[in-house]
Amino acid sequence: MKWANIFIGIVVSLVLTNCNGEKNTSKIDTSGQREFDDSKYTLYPDYPKGDCRRYGIFPDSTNNRIHPKTGVSRMESLMELSEKSKATIYFPKGFYGVNLLFHSKRNVSFTFNQAQFNLLDITDEEGTESSHIKLMGTLILYDRFGTYNSNNIEVDSLIIKSDSTKNLSNNRSRGCHIYKGTKFLKIKYLEIQDLGSGGEQYKNNHAALALDGLWNNPENITIDEVLIKSSDRHGAYVTGNNNKIHKITIEKYAQGTMDFMTGMQDSQKGEEQILSGLWINRCNDCVFDEVYVKGEEPYLLKLDEGKVDRPTFINELILDLPYKDTLILDDRSTNILVKKILNKNI
Repeated sequence: MKWANIFIGIVVSLVLTNCNGEKNTSKIDTSGQREFDDSKYTLYPDYPKGDCRRYGIFPDSTNNRIHPKTGVSRMESLMELSEKSKATIYFPKGFYGVNLLFHSKRNVSFTFNQAQFNLLDITDEEGTESSHIKLMGTLILYDRFGTYNSNNIEVDSLIIKSDSTKNLSNNRSRGCHIYKGTKFLKIKYLEIQDLGSGGEQYKNNHAALALDGLWNNPENITIDEVLIKSSDRHGAYVTGNNNKIHKITIEKYAQGTMDFMTGMQDSQKGEEQILSGLWINRCNDCVFDEVYVKGEEPYLLKLDEGKVDRPTFINELILDLPYKDTLILDDRSTNILVKKILNKNI
């Protein structure tokens, strides 16, 4: 379902703060929502079905509370409601101050109107793979987006920022980590504004965008557009099979320190210390339609090993300075072919 279709018929009306000190609220018309019984979860019936506020989750409020009817957290209750009723849950704009933890969840659909959370994990932590997770609209995170052992995930627009006042650990961003066993994940737009370094808490921060997982690498990952504004370490690290990134722009990388940084999966010890804009490694049958790496920090690209009978293609590499061999580090056993190199300034 396209993002635009989800919001057809949604009308937002603002109720301004009056002299009695009432809070600003926004009303969402979810008349297009399919019928379902939510009586077990409803706490504030004035809000329409599917509106998270109906079930006790409010923007710019304290949301780490137990739901009085279900006995579990209110966010867990929302996931259960969506899972059981196949309903889409809507989150109005604002900061929610909690994590979104999809542990062994199936058939959950959330829509975000620039809703802000700490982090989001999609995993098999409770014994079975998470699958068929839909995250529509624009979601903003202040820590990390992470997946492992999960499949069939759809994301519309994901923005990851650093803001220590909104990060629950008061740290900088840990970026986007698509980890082992992740299959059939599609992201339309991914923006990573920062990846932190400096202390031991950042030891596993390797790249703003990382797709890895030793011997169980991500497969069939599709990202329409990636914008990496800044990374203290690698810009992007991509491994796996049958992955496709249509457009990736890396504006800054190698901006911080490598102190406390651990080794990286699928690589030899010490290779992680050679920072790069885009590092492609053990990537088979993958396609990058357009790669634009700004700057001149060595190396813009690291083209590492892969199966030669399953080549990976960069259809168009864009640079903002004249090409020279020292900008790219390529392994003798690389399977990566660059079809065209363009200079942005010519």
